Amino acid sequence: MGKTRVHVLLSLICLLLLSILFSGLSRAEHLWLTLWPSSVALLVVLVARSAWIGLLSGAIAGSLLIHGNPLDGLVAFLSHQLLPIFTSPWKLSAIAFTLILGGFVALIEAGGGLQALVRKLLGAGSAPAKRMQFTVLGFGLLVFFDGLANTMLIGRLLRSAADRSGVSRVKLAYLADATGSAVACLAFISTWIAFQLSMIREGLDAVGMEASAYHLFFKSIPTNFYCWFALVMVFVCIVREFNPGPMARYEREARAAKSAPAARLETVPSRKETAWWKALIPIAVLALSIPLISYWIGADEPWPFSLAKFSGAYAIAEAHVPSILVASSVVAAVVAAFFYRPMKAAPGRARVFGGGVRELIAPIGILICAWLLGAVIAELGAAEVLSLLLSGQVPLWVLPMVIFVLGAVISFSTGTSWGTMGVLMPLAIPVVFHLAGEGNDLERDRLIVAAIGAVFSGAVFGDHCSPFSDTTIVASIAAGVDPLDHVRTQLPFALITAAAAILLGFLPLGVGFSPWLCLLMGLVALNLISFITPGRYGDTH
Repeated sequence: MGKTRVHVLLSLICLLLLSILFSGLSRAEHLWLTLWPSSVALLVVLVARSAWIGLLSGAIAGSLLIHGNPLDGLVAFLSHQLLPIFTSPWKLSAIAFTLILGGFVALIEAGGGLQALVRKLLGAGSAPAKRMQFTVLGFGLLVFFDGLANTMLIGRLLRSAADRSGVSRVKLAYLADATGSAVACLAFISTWIAFQLSMIREGLDAVGMEASAYHLFFKSIPTNFYCWFALVMVFVCIVREFNPGPMARYEREARAAKSAPAARLETVPSRKETAWWKALIPIAVLALSIPLISYWIGADEPWPFSLAKFSGAYAIAEAHVPSILVASSVVAAVVAAFFYRPMKAAPGRARVFGGGVRELIAPIGILICAWLLGAVIAELGAAEVLSLLLSGQVPLWVLPMVIFVLGAVISFSTGTSWGTMGVLMPLAIPVVFHLAGEGNDLERDRLIVAAIGAVFSGAVFGDHCSPFSDTTIVASIAAGVDPLDHVRTQLPFALITAAAAILLGFLPLGVGFSPWLCLLMGLVALNLISFITPGRYGDTH
């Protein structure tokens, strides 16, 4: 056993022993105890660099804190926290949807249609640098259903084309990374959505708030400022050739040599290509099946169709969202399997699908551990304590910004967006709920939506630039660059985007600005920055 594992094990044992010791203290007199599980989770994630170990440790520490006796704590942990997960239709549907979508992604990638689409867009020779980068952006938007699949596909399919076009490998890694998590976090159909809805549901359940998690997610989309501004920054970076920091040097070298600094690395050989439309049809089926199935379930008489009837049907079908997500993923996976034609010596459909499912088992483990921690946090009443501590200390209008900054710090330090959401969402919603009070429901609901967007934004920040993030590492490996070079070149973009999210997003939103106005201000400001800040690839700065 290596020294690092020994340190992690000893740290974990000490924290769990402290949990038993602290169980004898009065939580009414020591309010900080209610935050102990979250603190343990963060500490273990930092030490172990593992989201699931940290979240699970926090949940176990909370159970020991509540019950004291390890045996009683174990029984309560299994019966009160773990068992309800596997008896909840919502949670089981979330797990099934995520796993099936993993198999769907694998079939799409292995089918060869995306490779054919690349050749159709770029041709066999070299393409202009801007055209190449816009192709990367287009693929980032097309592969909206999974952040990791997005970054891996872009890097694997386009890095040789980037070399021929004079686009540096670190620039390719940035474009893939920036469009990966940001698009998946905003998309209402992705491998993220089940986790996101589950975390919102955890926060709502903690305060007994009867609201639709899907409805709140949709309302939070325009308040997810970091993700929107990250996509705006990608567009500005391409159109204005804006490359702040060390990125400018890599771009100058790539333009001069028509080869990226890491061009010596071997590219991954592409699979057998097929017709490009065989990739687009399954994606279209996935995108359309959710609203169509919702309409079919919710409408008494589906025909004749009308927008008013569709809106009403969607509201009625809200209660069946878990089943609808599973059904849509099954339909899309069947279509993807139909278009997948294995060549000689290529794996069959079942094997490819199973491989995609296996790749998402680890994220599912993180999801389950986040549910466990959320249940313990709710039982300890951590949200009420945070509300009490923040009351009179932090103005209500500053809370969205505070939540975003806290999420950004957590995600950068731990490298896990899902872990950040799992720790922060069950706290953020109840804190805003209690601090806003019951006097003004409209203002309270507005700030809850802002808090949801702030949690998502803060979580994605770390996904973009943390050296510990899986997407950061995957993007760099897929593009063929050193992960630290990717972090160094991407960090200036992320910091500029985060500053815009704070100054032009969450602070104005907190005082009552429309989220659409905030988005417009950010769009204008990010474009202006490219005019007044050195960063073009040809600059000598």
